[in-house]
Amino acid sequence: MVRVTGVRFRTAGKIYFFDPLEFDIKRNDHVIVETARGIEYGYVVLGNREVDDSKVVQQRIKWFSR
Repeated sequence: MVRVTGVRFRTAGKIYFFDPLEFDIKRNDHVIVETARGIEYGYVVLGNREVDDSKVVQQRIKWFSR
């Protein structure tokens, strides 16, 4: 199992999942993450949760900030 947090960058946008590292991220927290498009500001719509390894597309996440 992998621990992830769901982040949205636009009001009705797609939810992207990130590794929360050691942070205790909660719903409605505002975060700054590094994406394929660069550094972006978003808000958490799904707090920390566990998902099956087979459902995760691995991308290297350099950092996650709150």
